[in-house]
Amino acid sequence: MNSSEEMILMLILCCLVSSTSHASPLQNFCKADLNGPNSPAGYNCLPYDAVTAADFKYSFNGAPSIAVPSNTVLFPASVTEVPILNGLGISGGCVEIEEGGIVPVHDHAATEILLVQQGEITVGLFTPRKAYQNTLQQGDLVVFPEGLRHYLINSGTGKATAFAAFSSANPRFRFLPIELSANDVPSAIIARTTFLDEPQVRKLKAFFNGTG
Repeated sequence: MNSSEEMILMLILCCLVSSTSHASPLQNFCKADLNGPNSPAGYNCLPYDAVTAADFKYSFNGAPSIAVPSNTVLFPASVTEVPILNGLGISGGCVEIEEGGIVPVHDHAATEILLVQQGEITVGLFTPRKAYQNTLQQGDLVVFPEGLRHYLINSGTGKATAFAAFSSANPRFRFLPIELSANDVPSAIIARTTFLDEPQVRKLKAFFNGTG
């Protein structure tokens, strides 16, 4: 599969992954007013004359990124970066994982489809009764249902990259290790309520700038 075919597939996935749309039948798009409030239906719309052709295009080249511990960089393409996604119920993103790097256990308030563009990525999905693991090669995709925790590992050689499509304009990342550690809850309490060893909890708190 060449790069053009992959991008066409990602556009199709973005359409399929969206189950609902907040856009009015009389209004096909709504550029977000990011200076206003955000509601479950999205942001208020800017006037039509504030929309340009450039609003419908986005490039990951030079885009704002989020560094994740363990040699990973995330490039979100949510409504914050692409305001024209407002109300459409879809968004995207790109992840680059260096050799040996990981994306820690996390979840989203959205269903995710991940398509591997380069390298090899091992993914795991947790459910209350069973865990599912797959190793993906270039051109493979995987589905992460909304709210289920999952992880990514670069299990190959060299850098691995993948594109993601989400069923929300603002899917958010909720990293379990950060939520448990980047706070001021006493380590003894976290250890007791998570069945982790207290020294390990203290180590994680130090790594994620938590206290207690």
